[in-house]
Amino acid sequence: MINFLLLQQESPNNPAFTNTISVVLIVIGGLLLCRGLFKFVEGFYVDFIAKKPLFRHMQLFTKDLDEKQKGILEKDFKFYKRLDAKQQKYFRHRVYKFISHVDFEGKEGFVIDPEKKVLVAATAIMLTFGYRDYAISLVDKILIYPAVFYSNVDKNYHKGHFNPGYRAIILSWEDFIHGYQVEDDNLNLGIHEFVHALHLSYLNSKNANDISAHIFTTSLEELNTYIKSKGNLKLIMKDSSYFRSYAFENDFEFTAVIIENFIETPREFRSKFPKIYAKIKEMLNFDFPGY
Repeated sequence: MINFLLLQQESPNNPAFTNTISVVLIVIGGLLLCRGLFKFVEGFYVDFIAKKPLFRHMQLFTKDLDEKQKGILEKDFKFYKRLDAKQQKYFRHRVYKFISHVDFEGKEGFVIDPEKKVLVAATAIMLTFGYRDYAISLVDKILIYPAVFYSNVDKNYHKGHFNPGYRAIILSWEDFIHGYQVEDDNLNLGIHEFVHALHLSYLNSKNANDISAHIFTTSLEELNTYIKSKGNLKLIMKDSSYFRSYAFENDFEFTAVIIENFIETPREFRSKFPKIYAKIKEMLNFDFPGY
């Protein structure tokens, strides 16, 4: 049954109803105005003052990992160990969110345990820790093989692969873990594949207000422009033997490889190619200890 009396009391002709709607509209309009103003101010700040967001962390309530998961970070993840206590709290929150929202699947009988989830998630979070909006939009699945795996797509064997259509990072655990056991050889499978995912996610971002994507893509464009302006700089980079030859296959591999070098051997990178190093640091907003 319809309560006609209630409808009459809440109709637009009722002054109390009209006043309530007016207040709600004013509040919504004010919030939208504040949001628009913030986006404008931050956009101006990023483009003309400093190539970084106004702030990185805004969680009022943070989630945390259990003691075993924390122990994995403290024992095995050098980047995390360098952070101060407050940064570590935010880092753990982001790792927790990643693990909660991304599906992990072991292939060929491979068992996914907490160590594997934490180390893979931490790799992704490390690369985006300089941003406020840290999600990698094209990744919602992690597939892990015990070792090198065969792909029916290109009929070839792989150590790692990013499949944007399937929204998946695919890894050989043997090669992934090697990247953290040997910390200074500039070979880190996890970093390499997540950079591919980050790169494509930001290139395909449909959010015009995505500051993270804006910082990454504009800084990368500036880096490429700088390298091209220096004529034979890319040849010098290749001949230096500091970057492995795979970096010069194409632009996507170039970006992934130089970020591997940036993360693993920052001091050597800075001494050999200081301007390129500085642009990558800006691109990732990576003002953390050791960098």
